[in-house]
Amino acid sequence: MATKKAAKTTAKTTAKRGANRAGRDTYMVGRLKDQLKVQKKATAVHLNERMLDEMAFYPAHDKRLETPEYKKTHEYLTRKLDLPCLICGVKNSTLKDPRENTYGAKQMETHHHIIEWALANAVDTDKFNKILLPHLSHRHGSKADYKKPFTTAQVRAWVDHSEDNLWVLCDVHHRAQYLGIHEITYPIWGPMNLLRNDFEDYVREQIRKARADKEGKKTGKKVSVL
Repeated sequence: MATKKAAKTTAKTTAKRGANRAGRDTYMVGRLKDQLKVQKKATAVHLNERMLDEMAFYPAHDKRLETPEYKKTHEYLTRKLDLPCLICGVKNSTLKDPRENTYGAKQMETHHHIIEWALANAVDTDKFNKILLPHLSHRHGSKADYKKPFTTAQVRAWVDHSEDNLWVLCDVHHRAQYLGIHEITYPIWGPMNLLRNDFEDYVREQIRKARADKEGKKTGKKVSVL
């Protein structure tokens, strides 16, 4: 009788060990599959690292001070309308929500996207009316402002605070290294709001590593990328 019980106990123990081993094997297979997916993704994405050789010229202009008109438009776009960042979608109202503020933005900003503010004094009014005005009229046909030629003063005012020359962006996608429109070329910046989540996650991880590597070289200390 004791022998039969011992045999049953041994059989149960063996079966349990086999089940545990099978469970571990299944887990390891799952991990290997996940690792293979990451490896395939990494080999499918290639980094084209390049140094931009740019010569930027600006005309003489006053020190940048926010005009009352600009402040009014900025507040209207970022607070009253509560428009989202064109890239990551965070709003002024969601800056404190980490689920919505996935890039850790600190504030909402407005970017002069057609004509940079610092170039306003170099803009030729006749060229503005001949080349840009027809496009503005086509895109915003209901606005009376675009029905007749601009004066030089109107061009300067339009550059400074027109809603049609201002994009709402978070500070990260406005000015941050590797991510801001002032830091990378437009063909790379432009489609960032349309990237697949897996592609975006991969890119963000590479940026974190690059920043950590640069910081480590600067300080001589190992920097965590987490």
